[in-house]
Amino acid sequence: MQCNVIRIFAIASILSAAGIAPAGDTDPVFDLKAILAPPLNARTTKTSEKDGIVTEEVMFHATKDGDKSVDIFALFAYPKGGRKLPAFVWNQGGLGQASTYWTDFGARRGYAVLCIDFPMPGYRSTGGYPIVSGLELGKDPRKAPIYFGAVALLRAVSYLETRPEVDRERIGMAGSSWGGFYTTLMAGIDPRLKAATSMFGTGNLQLGNVWWDGSGERTRDAEHRDRWQMTLDPAWRLKSSKTPIAWFTGTNDNFYWMPAISKTYEMAAGPKHLTLIANWDHALSKDVGEQVFTWLDIHLRGKPAFVRVSPVQVKKEADRLVAHWTFEGPRRVAAADLIVSYGDGDWRGRWWVTVAAEIKDGGCSAVVPAGTLPCTVVGAVIDADGFRSSTPLLRVVPAKLGVKASVAVPDYNGCGQWGGFEEDHIKYLMTHSYPTPTVSLIAKEGKQSAIFKAGKSPLPPIYGTAGEPHRFTCWMKAERPVEIELSLEGRAPGKTKPTTAQMKIRVGIEWTEAGIDFLPPRDMVGSVRGTVTVPADAEILMDAVSFRPDRK
Repeated sequence: MQCNVIRIFAIASILSAAGIAPAGDTDPVFDLKAILAPPLNARTTKTSEKDGIVTEEVMFHATKDGDKSVDIFALFAYPKGGRKLPAFVWNQGGLGQASTYWTDFGARRGYAVLCIDFPMPGYRSTGGYPIVSGLELGKDPRKAPIYFGAVALLRAVSYLETRPEVDRERIGMAGSSWGGFYTTLMAGIDPRLKAATSMFGTGNLQLGNVWWDGSGERTRDAEHRDRWQMTLDPAWRLKSSKTPIAWFTGTNDNFYWMPAISKTYEMAAGPKHLTLIANWDHALSKDVGEQVFTWLDIHLRGKPAFVRVSPVQVKKEADRLVAHWTFEGPRRVAAADLIVSYGDGDWRGRWWVTVAAEIKDGGCSAVVPAGTLPCTVVGAVIDADGFRSSTPLLRVVPAKLGVKASVAVPDYNGCGQWGGFEEDHIKYLMTHSYPTPTVSLIAKEGKQSAIFKAGKSPLPPIYGTAGEPHRFTCWMKAERPVEIELSLEGRAPGKTKPTTAQMKIRVGIEWTEAGIDFLPPRDMVGSVRGTVTVPADAEILMDAVSFRPDRK
């Protein structure tokens, strides 16, 4: 309690220095008593029914902003005849307008579900705040667009409490991306929430995020980041929140970077869970997508808990590093693995090596692949349903533990998620909405290759280790000899132009190998992109694409 008082005092001092009076007794921005006091004036404007799911279009009052009334449009769905159901608010990815996809999805699972139009320009809610334009803070955070989105969600929970279809003691929240950001924020603000589950979105964004740092330059100074951290950022409130919360994300998410999500998980005081998928960006596998909502089932419907894992520890054993972690819980563990990535920074573009772990007597162990660079390790167990429980990130410096290596990083293929264009590779590309070529059953390796037609075509993301030499290789063939161009580019901090490498290659009727040496720049984003340019009236096949550390 003393730590919380000190923290509140420090935040209040910062706001006071900026001329902002604290909003309430326990939160310097969100005065719950005042926000929840006005009448909702709720009304249903339309009701429909399909396949046993009732959907209502509703409006309710959120707040007054000067002379402007901010009123919220929402879709509310539930199984016909349902009463005292568990419920959740769904927050759309990108804060898109409310749709019936997720409300129907939740209602089919036995929930009452509310999805709002945030008070954004052109939406059915009023207000017109440009919430997704960035992490705007302003002089007074209570005038920031993000603030009005949070108020709308507080009132959305109040609306659910008024409905006979809802058990007010079993209300949760879920969301994706921007919706996950708000879900994390609300878990710290609103004690009425009994569970929160977030895809991608997190707090501690002062540690790095695409809006402020995506260009490779830090566009906000330390003072601004401190003010953000102590006002609108979701993480600090979780220290005093007991709401069970879970995060599910890829290790290479473009918007919310690993240091931010790891620190936010560490700060959460209530029951918590973390699932990280190696070399995935802003998408989730089918199993993990199901796991997002199973977290709600656990805390709102009494389903069996996920497996809990201890933090991973790494020790020197003989001449190598070995990672250890333990697990417990009611679900059967089917597998375990360790993911490892090398170097510091460049969270968007780094490759993660996956190592199978040994399971024995409630514990897991795996050898950390040798490398001289510092590395980040994450342990995980996978249960019989395919649900993954991940440990927090741990940074390891091999030299400090007395382990030597002959290479900076172990061998890997930074195009390994897609470079063979096999069925699972194409599924990965489509899940992420990455460029997805048509495939051919003529292959250099495996069963499929990619068809690239005339013109300039982007390749999917290429992962590596910043500052370490790599070699890009691929195999190509054509029905007639053609000259194509391969190009790689990557950003470097402080440079107006990306680093690039190009080569022209004569492709014949037999499989032809092509290779480019490339040094991924040291960059907070660290992305490497590739393109292939095919001349008019031609097409080529490409297969066996790789991006490996160069051993020359």
